[in-house]
Amino acid sequence: MIKVLDVAYARFQAPDLDLMEQFLGDFGLTTSEKTENALYMRCSDENHHTHVTELGDAKFVGFAFNAASLEDLNTIAKVEGASKIEEMDEPGGGYRVCINDPDNFQIEVVYGIKTLPNLTKQNVFGANFGDQRKREGEFVRLKAGPSQCKRLGHIVINVTDFEKTNKFYKSNFGLISSDECVDENGKTCLAFNRVDQGKKFVDHHCLLTVPTDTAGLGHIAFEVHDVNNIFLGHEYLKNKKYKHSWGIGRHVLGSQIFDYWFDPYGFRVEHWTDGDLLNIDTPVGITSIAEALEVQWGVDSKDRKT
Repeated sequence: MIKVLDVAYARFQAPDLDLMEQFLGDFGLTTSEKTENALYMRCSDENHHTHVTELGDAKFVGFAFNAASLEDLNTIAKVEGASKIEEMDEPGGGYRVCINDPDNFQIEVVYGIKTLPNLTKQNVFGANFGDQRKREGEFVRLKAGPSQCKRLGHIVINVTDFEKTNKFYKSNFGLISSDECVDENGKTCLAFNRVDQGKKFVDHHCLLTVPTDTAGLGHIAFEVHDVNNIFLGHEYLKNKKYKHSWGIGRHVLGSQIFDYWFDPYGFRVEHWTDGDLLNIDTPVGITSIAEALEVQWGVDSKDRKT
């Protein structure tokens, strides 16, 4: 087993790269590189790309984890069904090992992909909260436009065998449960998984596995700076006539403020901010499955468009 650092990027196929590039730009990503056969989009943080689209029929291919070292790739390459370490022949370079999960999603474990300078932050202002006042002598004057995606935060997949999939990700990549949802018999049937970085605080989840009859993508989620970016992005995408899925609201599990949209091929993408941060000392939460999609405020899950 290795302990991955975070999710690196999601990989898709689409028949029109220009259409996908337009949407992702409006969603708040920036083109890193584009070839005749593939599109690489980045966020404002240093990762070379966080979203890959290859030319082909519309499809969610899988996603990548960042490994801590080349030695970790050597370890994963020894797992049954894993590829050998290969040098990546695509923008950003680096090395990877590929292995399919129980539902045949392609999981890449990557290391050594080059980084890029951070992009200039936009629409960022200090916030005044009660006794914590960080903005003095400065006015909030937001510039209309897309939200700015900071990083890829987590991925949600629908899986056909929860127990097998849960074991696959935990035993190979060192993921641990933040919250587990149980059925009426007390059996765990859904898990919010985070990376294990010991005492270091990390996101509540990098991967959520949801049991369903048909495997597929639930959504991919990009962190934005604050709630201003959530609302700016919402208004911009609404004015562009993109299809909305769910939000704005605040989750219970994970606590994120969220807003979900659909890309041109029906894949759900999320803006989120202000999520919970946990470390090894945080106990696992046990919750009823009925509460998995509950909100603390905002649009209820029963109004979620699929």
